[in-house]
Amino acid sequence: MQIKLRLFLILFAFFLFLLDWVFVLTNSTQISFLILVLILFGVPHGALDLYIDQHLRKSESNQKVFLLKYIGNIIAYALVWYFFPIAALIIFILITAYHFGEIDWMGKTENIIHKIAYSVIGLLWILFLLSKNVNFALEIFMRMERSAFNEKQWIHLANKIYPITLIGLFAVYAVLFFFKGLFFSKNKYYYYLIIQQLTLIVFALFMPLWLCFAFYFGFWHSLLSFDKIRITFDMPNNFTGWKDLLIKAAPFSIMAWFGFVYITLSTLNSKDASGIFTLLFISLSVLALPHLQIFTKIKLKED
Repeated sequence: MQIKLRLFLILFAFFLFLLDWVFVLTNSTQISFLILVLILFGVPHGALDLYIDQHLRKSESNQKVFLLKYIGNIIAYALVWYFFPIAALIIFILITAYHFGEIDWMGKTENIIHKIAYSVIGLLWILFLLSKNVNFALEIFMRMERSAFNEKQWIHLANKIYPITLIGLFAVYAVLFFFKGLFFSKNKYYYYLIIQQLTLIVFALFMPLWLCFAFYFGFWHSLLSFDKIRITFDMPNNFTGWKDLLIKAAPFSIMAWFGFVYITLSTLNSKDASGIFTLLFISLSVLALPHLQIFTKIKLKED
């Protein structure tokens, strides 16, 4: 359940919060920090899919077949983004909800009921983040030229969704309280999950936007995912183990970094440099679909 790592990350979030409270970090500083942690941890945590697939199959799998399927999924999803952006956005929200819920979840993962539970929590969480930060989301959504929504409609929708997500999260945890035996191997994991969710909500409410994103996506999600992979590979939980894991992720990470650098430079040289967020968002989303297909096969042992 990665209890120690989750506690460490929560303490680190408090440190970031205090750092901003004392020094009042500028937007540019926060964005630079966000890009840095995404480069160091966000990209590499998704660069081990080939090795995960080989490890879980316990045999010499055909790398060419794997890469063809992987790249084929990326191209197919990219085409959906091009021709049907709203449908692509809905797909992205759903797969992100499943993936976020899977990483944050501390209960059983034995059947479809458990998966539905953490998928619902993940969906409410991602909708909470998007609706709370609707102005940032608009920078992405409104650049999808074939969007059927205008700015006022997005804001109106976000204002309706925002309170529903908070109420929904509390409702789900209230239901889980009465069925702890069905969803958790030990009652304490339910209370750990409650504390974790409340803490994340508080950080999301009071942390500045970019610092919050840097913590949740760059540290929380990426490092918990990395640790899950480390456990799967039976690597030691020490400096050497984490270093070896990062080195293992280096080849595909470097390829992704070059891609992001190219997108960044191309956008900055264009007349509309602010479109970088849209391009990076779509680039990350097309990588998320095949990544989820591999990553979800990993089973995490209890502490």
